[in-house]
Amino acid sequence: MPHVVYKFGGTNLATAENIQTVCDIICADKPNFVVVSAIAGMTDLLDRFCSVSLEERPRLLQEFKDKHEQIIKELGIPFSLLSWMSRLTRYLQQPWLSALDSASILALGEDLSASLVHTVCHIRGLALGFLEARSIILTDDHYNCATPDVIRMQKKWHHLRLYQECYITQGFIGASRSGDTTLLGRGGSDYTAALIAEMCGAYEVRIYTDVNGIYTMDPKIIEDAQQIPELSFEEMKNLATFGAKVLYPPMLAPCIRAGIPIFVTSTFDPIKGGTWIYAMDKTIRDEPCVKALSLRQHQSFCSIDYSLLGHRGLDEVLRILESYEILPELMTAQGNVVTFIIDDALISKEAQEHLVAVLSSFSLIRLYHDLALVTMIGDGLSSPKVVSTITEKLYNLPWPILCCCQSQMSLSFVVSAELAEDIVQQFHNDYVKQNILVV
Repeated sequence: MPHVVYKFGGTNLATAENIQTVCDIICADKPNFVVVSAIAGMTDLLDRFCSVSLEERPRLLQEFKDKHEQIIKELGIPFSLLSWMSRLTRYLQQPWLSALDSASILALGEDLSASLVHTVCHIRGLALGFLEARSIILTDDHYNCATPDVIRMQKKWHHLRLYQECYITQGFIGASRSGDTTLLGRGGSDYTAALIAEMCGAYEVRIYTDVNGIYTMDPKIIEDAQQIPELSFEEMKNLATFGAKVLYPPMLAPCIRAGIPIFVTSTFDPIKGGTWIYAMDKTIRDEPCVKALSLRQHQSFCSIDYSLLGHRGLDEVLRILESYEILPELMTAQGNVVTFIIDDALISKEAQEHLVAVLSSFSLIRLYHDLALVTMIGDGLSSPKVVSTITEKLYNLPWPILCCCQSQMSLSFVVSAELAEDIVQQFHNDYVKQNILVV
């Protein structure tokens, strides 16, 4: 029998009222599998718990406890936090936390939210089973950003005995071969839903958020951004990779492998529909067209001239970048000069400066901070005429453009972070708002 997987994000669970709305949907639809994130803000709080001094940890523990106690009180359900909080109290006096410790701490948010939703649904009379994520999401031992072992998961799923119609599980969480808690990376609850959908052969993954699907640009930045009815997997992959935060990029891989469509909609206003994401058997349009925009702030731009090392210079540069666990994006090479961008969210500016010191021993390197990446997503954006048309317009405007990179479906610009939103607004007005062709 075909299955469906629902996933509810943290903002869907931020209040007792929101949780009741989520449970309304679950009890009405009875989806085969429900995946939930932690209550909004709790993973960030637990992350801070791991990084602050011992003196500050009790305050964060109390804040975490107070938030959940308030929700439990408003839900009016019998639910004790005692055993849950003991998982944090054991770390109050532990000066150094290992990667495994951090993973165990951060997992508490999803463990608790799944248990809360399960309890509410059970009280309402829904026979909702609890499927422990650590028993089905099997990974390697990179505790805080683990890679799923799909082959092991398929074998485990084949022997799984599921006797109930509807199950809930924790997002974000997995387990290593030794049974230790692992995490799929921030935003990993989407990934959990997609992996379960692949394992069970689901006909749909439904992602419930606080917005009505995917928009032509973040509505918080562009007030008149428009809802997009449908996107191809490739278009969504580009949007997610280049800054759109509605979906966690790795979640697309299981859905692409299994050909499972994704529907993104709002928990609170589902009547307005949403966005379908699926494999589209379509021909690229003859005329270049911009379908959506994305913006990624907090970027750095690096230019390296490795002439002194000759033909082996690029290999040496890449080796050093790999040693810093830096994956250069939008890399271009011309002559003995290579340029790329670095996402500051993935590597601190201090680490970047240390990298500059190492590379400066054999190359001329320039590193620019306080930048943003603006990307157009659409069709036919790799043609020289398109690139020329857009860059010419940009160079006539009062803001500098550091670099431009393109593919058939995307065109990216590195610009000043301060001016990025103005540029996005200009692009949206010129190319997206009226669905105007680029040339």
